[in-house]
Amino acid sequence: MLKHWKVGLFVMMLSGIFAVSAWAVPTKLTVRALANDAKFIGSVVGGMKVVVKDYYTEQELASGMIMGGTGNTKLIMKEPVTRGKIRSEGKGTAAAVFEFDIKDPQKLLIEIIGPMAAEANIHKEAKTTWLLPGQDITGDGILFNLTGLIVHPDNPEAHEFFKLGTTLPISAVVTPMCGCPVRPEFPLWNANDYTVTAYIYKGSKLITKLPLKYAGSTSNFSAKFTPKEKGGYRVVFTAFDKRNNQGVGISGFVMTAPKK
Repeated sequence: MLKHWKVGLFVMMLSGIFAVSAWAVPTKLTVRALANDAKFIGSVVGGMKVVVKDYYTEQELASGMIMGGTGNTKLIMKEPVTRGKIRSEGKGTAAAVFEFDIKDPQKLLIEIIGPMAAEANIHKEAKTTWLLPGQDITGDGILFNLTGLIVHPDNPEAHEFFKLGTTLPISAVVTPMCGCPVRPEFPLWNANDYTVTAYIYKGSKLITKLPLKYAGSTSNFSAKFTPKEKGGYRVVFTAFDKRNNQGVGISGFVMTAPKK
């Protein structure tokens, strides 16, 4: 009789365990993006769009934005990176945090798009991961590393009009993907390590190739150009650094004949 009672108790305990595991468990997922050779990507460059999907069906499960600050400069850029080190430590470092109620392991496809203010240099990247019930993915989370530069044409504005004979400043703002500042002799992002060029076309013909130099204000590179003919021009800005980052910006302008 006692043996039967013990067996019954054991079965009840097992039933209770499986009943608990059958309930969905809130589970968090953290997603971040880090600029290559720089800091975390967040609000100052428009943030990153995140879409979380079921890996097998590609059904969208959640979406949101990576927003927040670029993080602790000393921790990210100056201290050695050791195994297990969380580089996003500190208040307000950019992240997107999701919470899913799941009762079974879920395989996820995570897509990011951005930075949203990067114009021609917007990335679309994807990673996969399992998410297990009750096992939060926190800290640096699912971390994307974005190689590249943001190249923002500063002058001329697209489709801007000028009178023939005008000497134009041709300029662009160039930054890492986090929007961090570039300046001469700056130990982190030294303007002297960046090569910025403007290719100016009229129709399909390359008119000139202008090397752009640091222009005296943060992240701004510039040169001068005097067009010789009226009509439309296209400007393609390119930039690269010594850390395998590259970027492109595109603008254009129109030269009109002076009024007689």
